[in-house]
Amino acid sequence: MILSPDVILADEPTGNLDWDMSMRLMQLLVELNRSGKTVLIATHDLNLIRATKTIVSARVLRIAGRKLQLAGADL
Repeated sequence: MILSPDVILADEPTGNLDWDMSMRLMQLLVELNRSGKTVLIATHDLNLIRATKTIVSARVLRIAGRKLQLAGADL
């Protein structure tokens, strides 16, 4: 973040955080995205995805059966 990258890759950024801290971190990532940064997050936490989708328009993809799929309304 110090060098102000254009793209932020976050691999399980909330993996060891409690729910409140996870949501605070996601809000920070949303704010970075709104400021023009591209943010790519990899996570297994479906509840986090659902909660974040309520505050930002996001493209959600998943890998299943060794194929990349667009996740639909089921998330």
